[in-house]
Amino acid sequence: MRLPILRLALAQLAGNAGLLALGYYWLGLPESRPGALAWSALVAVAILAGACALQGAAFLYAALPPLGVRRAFAAAVRRLPVLLLCAALVGAVYLLADRAHDFARSPAFRVASFLTLKLRRPVRPAAVLRGVDVLVAVIRWGLVPVLVLPMLAGVAILGRRGFRCFGLLARTGRYWVLTPVLLLCAFWVPSRILGWTPRSASFAVEMASFLTRAAVAYGLFTAAWLAIVFLTATGSPRFTQSKTAVSP
Repeated sequence: MRLPILRLALAQLAGNAGLLALGYYWLGLPESRPGALAWSALVAVAILAGACALQGAAFLYAALPPLGVRRAFAAAVRRLPVLLLCAALVGAVYLLADRAHDFARSPAFRVASFLTLKLRRPVRPAAVLRGVDVLVAVIRWGLVPVLVLPMLAGVAILGRRGFRCFGLLARTGRYWVLTPVLLLCAFWVPSRILGWTPRSASFAVEMASFLTRAAVAYGLFTAAWLAIVFLTATGSPRFTQSKTAVSP
């Protein structure tokens, strides 16, 4: 099984790199004319479709290793419409979470005044804002992913029937703990690695540092995300077990 997993990892590395390059190209597209706006929308849809096919294939292979990497990609392409619908729903959930976050930050002064009156101790608005930020972070990195990822896996594996595949939610405590940790390793830690800039007077040293940090961050993202995929689709990371039974 190691060679197919290596192929899947290489496909993820190459596919995500291509999507990042396409996203960088999309950011520079003009939108002043109707034709340019239509082309920008088409490129955006292509990026979303490519991401859905790439990650759908990963979930499919994790659940059904005999399928092989190529057949997993072909099956993911056939399930692309329902995967796009699922991605739109997930995007809507996170958009609502961001809107709720912005709405909750505005009355921070009134909440701080209310708590100061009730507790008879000064409560700073900044403390209320930090509490809101922590709550939103827990929802964004903990609650929503552990509920949404099994649905994504079910849709990738079963197609439209995957929306009813809530049996995947019956996980052990390890799943609920490891998923947020792996998400932080996949997204938050790489962003911190890329954001750290060592002080140096030499441009060559700074460039070498950036390239090294980018490679480490990208490798960490790929490894952590594949661990999440296998954890969600099979119940345990494939990287720690040679044989894993497919969960219902």
